[in-house]
Amino acid sequence: MTRNTVLAFALGALLAGGLSYALAAPRASMDDAAALTDGYGHHGGGMMRMRGAALPARAAIGDLRRIERLYLIDGRAKDLPALYKDVLAKTRNPIVRTYAYRHLAHAQLKPANLDQAIATLKQSLDEDLARLDKAPAPERQ
Repeated sequence: MTRNTVLAFALGALLAGGLSYALAAPRASMDDAAALTDGYGHHGGGMMRMRGAALPARAAIGDLRRIERLYLIDGRAKDLPALYKDVLAKTRNPIVRTYAYRHLAHAQLKPANLDQAIATLKQSLDEDLARLDKAPAPERQ
């Protein structure tokens, strides 16, 4: 057999084994995923754990991402900053606000408005720090 044939067989066996494992493995529940992420969807042991209260935030972000995609498909990227500002005016949810601030700053960078993007991220940081000051101190073990 040629080297390419052997590699093709090995790759096929690897993929078949991985697929059978993936199909046999139990699906993780939403609680399992929540226990592994912090409130922003990052993996690790953050102070802010996703719980039932975070599910509406995830739904809102999902809707926002779909709207973003439609704006981009329609060539209306210039309208995205107004969308993010509207979201920021309508919610106090820290997860949604952080998402909106990050994407607003990214949209502000597109026409190379660096000062405006920096100001947006500083405003987001100020809100995050204020929220941290109100949060209870982590317990030491």
